[in-house]
Amino acid sequence: MKAFLIAVVVFLFFAVAVFLGLKNEALVNFNYLIAQTDIRLSTLLAIVFGIAFTLGAIISSGLYMKVKLANGRLQKKIKRQNKELDELRTLPLKD
Repeated sequence: MKAFLIAVVVFLFFAVAVFLGLKNEALVNFNYLIAQTDIRLSTLLAIVFGIAFTLGAIISSGLYMKVKLANGRLQKKIKRQNKELDELRTLPLKD
């Protein structure tokens, strides 16, 4: 639920930025490696923010999966150690 609310807020901010950007009709000359083009500033900013958001989501999801896998391994280790501890507790004491 928390992630959904955060996603809605981010989407709303992005939508407001796009709507405000539509009012800006200024053209900028955008030079990239193989060519150049004249593009509206609002369109260029939307493209750049979209690419940055996508790359950030990909990187974050990769790190999240890494942490989830490490957590799973540690949970298995805890279960195995608890089982071993329970077995040791049931052994009779030797004098």
